[in-house]
Amino acid sequence: MRLLKFILFLSLPVIFCNCRSRRDLTECDHPSGWCKEIRNLSGKSWKYAQLSKNVYNKPFQFNLEKHFEKIEDFENKDIDFFATLYKDKLIGKYIFVFRGTDSFKDFKTGNNPFRQKQNKYGLLIYDKSKAKYNFSECIVTGHSLGGGIATHISLNRENATAYTFNRSPVFRNKMNIKNDRYTIVENGEILKLPRLFGREPNQLYTSIGCSKGGPIAQHDMKKLADCLTRIAANEDNDAKESLLLNKIITE
Repeated sequence: MRLLKFILFLSLPVIFCNCRSRRDLTECDHPSGWCKEIRNLSGKSWKYAQLSKNVYNKPFQFNLEKHFEKIEDFENKDIDFFATLYKDKLIGKYIFVFRGTDSFKDFKTGNNPFRQKQNKYGLLIYDKSKAKYNFSECIVTGHSLGGGIATHISLNRENATAYTFNRSPVFRNKMNIKNDRYTIVENGEILKLPRLFGREPNQLYTSIGCSKGGPIAQHDMKKLADCLTRIAANEDNDAKESLLLNKIITE
């Protein structure tokens, strides 16, 4: 919490400025109140949002046993790095989930734009896992710092589709690889300012008004995952089942 308050102090001048999705929205008269593009994106991303919450290893865990098989954890205590590799039980695709900032230590090792130790380590374990499990394509995902690592990999490795949530802007675009990248952010969350000053990659950027509260509250991954699951449940039976299984409050 102290770390987030420090970031908030740096972000106050522009944190409340408007931020819009970088595309036209259609079919916004849907009974759910959400436009077609938001519903479609929620349908694609809600499970990755839940995984991005689970990788923090906090007491609450979304139940995703039906959808994913846990393959391997990756931890480097020297830089406070953590990630998990999953395999989609239905389509067989691998998913790398990177943890976001969880301490001052990984704030320094992950959010330093000059050294980027966690980004380098993320690429290292990605390359080793690709060789070990022989996958040709992969999903990379994460929240906050974890989203920055996922973006870094998608910019520097072929066939790595990224789904990121309230993403950090700390990454390097050395190879400019044209992967699909989906960036979902809360309208007023705390990392808006750093993203405004950073160089953004090619991506489908969607700013969404999912939750209430200030910049710190809106940065929360659980709230965003809940909201994306609720939106997806309008047209996705698995998401609807997840609402009941995980006791997600419907609004």
